[in-house]
Amino acid sequence: MRLREIAVGAVLAILLAGGVALTVPPPAPVTVDVPAPTPVKLALAPVRSTPPATAASPAPVQPESGWRDMHAKYAGARNLRVFFYEALRKPGNGAYFYAMRVLETCGLVLKATPSALPPERRNAAEALRQRCDFTAEGLADAGRELAAARNIGLSTDPLLGSMFDYLSADGPEGGAKMLVAAFEQGNPEVIASLVAPAIEAQMAPAMTPERDSTALGVPYGATLVACRLGMDCGPDSVRTLELCMQMGWCGGSVPEALRRGLGKNFAALDGVATRVLRDIERRNARRLLPPGHG
Repeated sequence: MRLREIAVGAVLAILLAGGVALTVPPPAPVTVDVPAPTPVKLALAPVRSTPPATAASPAPVQPESGWRDMHAKYAGARNLRVFFYEALRKPGNGAYFYAMRVLETCGLVLKATPSALPPERRNAAEALRQRCDFTAEGLADAGRELAAARNIGLSTDPLLGSMFDYLSADGPEGGAKMLVAAFEQGNPEVIASLVAPAIEAQMAPAMTPERDSTALGVPYGATLVACRLGMDCGPDSVRTLELCMQMGWCGGSVPEALRRGLGKNFAALDGVATRVLRDIERRNARRLLPPGHG
């Protein structure tokens, strides 16, 4: 049980640090005008094992697709602070996963200095700031409240559970099995995060001293895959606005912004994303394991 708690804590720590593959890295250090969040320890609920089904009892119902309503609420939220606290009050179905996404996004927004940005980037930053509706102190409080939640666990958040199952899988066979389970679950952000190392590996041969990973769009490959799997990537979506605010790549969608920002290099990224999506559709999980897995 201790291993499972540590792993869940690690997944949450990665999300809090903005280390998930969907995070857009800044092009250069930005002026930080807010205090950094205080590191916190997560209080995790014990994971209860499900008793084996008997001939007289029905098979347990698995909540693999229960995240869809929460995904829709997150995508449609006009006030991310309100969404965050509603998620904390009604955990389950990926609520904590998307609450972490709110903290990640709003942390990036509060670190930016809109007045120092060009107009288009400044407009995107202001739009995100209004949607976040957090002060620096309020965001720090939100992080502490999430960390203090006592029912964060694999049994209450199927999306965190999927990430843990993959991270703790034993060898290539186990990793492939957990990838297929994530594909069947269908959450675009989780799937994209798990296949991000494979995207990077497939893009590696195209990198040269003149064309580094950022120029080729390698950090955005997982985002492109997530968009094509159903993540909200439209003109007013969080990811589209983030790309515009941080990179100056602005457009009516994430793919359009990437196409504008990467120019001729977009074709290589698009080709890799298409191959990865084909493997996901065909459940070719072994092809999407990172090099050296297991």
